[in-house]
Amino acid sequence: MAEKPPEEGYISVVDEEPEFFALLKWDSAQTHKQHEVRSLERAKSPEKSVPKPREEPDPFDLNDVTFADTFRLTKDMARNLCEEIKSVMPDSTKLLDLSIETKVLATLSFYATGKYQKSLAGKTDPNVTQYFFMTAVSQVTEAINHPSIVKRYIHFPHLRNERDLIKSRFYMKYRIPNVVGCVDCMHVPIYKPDDDHKRHFNKSYHSKKAQIICDSDLNILSVDASPGGSLTHDAILHKHAVRNDLESLNAARDTCWLVGGPHYLQKPYLMTPIPKITKKTPVSPEKHYTNLHTNTHNAVLETIKHLKTRWKCLQATCNKQFDPSMVSMIIVACCILHNMCNRRGLAVPQMTQAEERLEIMKQKVANAPVSKKRVEDPSGVQVRSTLIERLWNERSVNEGIPPKKRVRKERVEPPPVPQMPTMMQEDPSKRARVMMNNPYGLGVGMNPGWGHYPQH
Repeated sequence: MAEKPPEEGYISVVDEEPEFFALLKWDSAQTHKQHEVRSLERAKSPEKSVPKPREEPDPFDLNDVTFADTFRLTKDMARNLCEEIKSVMPDSTKLLDLSIETKVLATLSFYATGKYQKSLAGKTDPNVTQYFFMTAVSQVTEAINHPSIVKRYIHFPHLRNERDLIKSRFYMKYRIPNVVGCVDCMHVPIYKPDDDHKRHFNKSYHSKKAQIICDSDLNILSVDASPGGSLTHDAILHKHAVRNDLESLNAARDTCWLVGGPHYLQKPYLMTPIPKITKKTPVSPEKHYTNLHTNTHNAVLETIKHLKTRWKCLQATCNKQFDPSMVSMIIVACCILHNMCNRRGLAVPQMTQAEERLEIMKQKVANAPVSKKRVEDPSGVQVRSTLIERLWNERSVNEGIPPKKRVRKERVEPPPVPQMPTMMQEDPSKRARVMMNNPYGLGVGMNPGWGHYPQH
């Protein structure tokens, strides 16, 4: 170790290296040596400073029940989805491009939870960040919205045999003829868009208003997720291509009806409930039609409930970090996945009471109250009156058949018990005494437990 220079001494202004600067050099040299020693000591054990990465399980290694609960699809359905969208996946602009399976599972996880997950079913990956999730969801959603895939899973019946099949299933289940679908709308909240925010504001919050048409088996036949939340039910249906098809079919005497809720106006191709008909209304043809109409219209309400229960990204508490156009594509993608799950018979998870109450409240405040001064189409009212009369006549015929009389069976008396001979009958005076208040017996009428009890 270098010797410490003397503390006292004369410092000349002409000295090149005075003692004071020499002291500073000595202190810096000693400090530099200590840092070098410590760095060498750390370099001797590099394994301790760098933790070894843990091997996490592959999501496809999970059991079938856990995989379906996490991603809402089975393993073979997830693999088939990867194969279907592989050819239509957009080119990735990310330098670190992960596999398509990872992107699909990340997207399904976001659809099922509505949140960005830090891991995929227990598989932690440092590359799976929020930016990766948004990129993966955008790419996979855009691929699922490819026209070839949409037409494969969402198809409104254009052929006559397809319409007849749907009509027969509706009639067998709900007893209303000529029904080819049930229609209603749902709101999916979004953040306030930069452009055209008035079209998406529904007097309560900003949303996308998706029109859903389903069949009696809760399969989605048509979806339109482009309108904003400010449009009415009738305005959305009036601009849709299904309205043109139904008007053309009814003009060609191929009667086809949609069943809509109270927010729709009565049309020749659209059956709506009759106003001012309540549960306390006495039995009448209008009340009978309203009951059948309510049961039929519940099919689309149940479809929307299953859709939002299975894919929580459509609920009111979803992550709203996408622009309105991407939200519309997410709604269509969830409808396609809903049909895939429904046709495979997968169970629908249960919605919590808090989520269900929040959804009901959000839909109620988003939809404007039904106007009492509505002007309905006279031709549509005439068609509905004819249907009401037909349903009432069919009900009267079915209920007019007298019930089958019940054949009263005669009571068959049991055969008499043969009497024992007199000599075999027991003497009543020699019977054991029955103790009614015996606290030691097991039951009423049993003999006492002592053998020497005197008989009377």
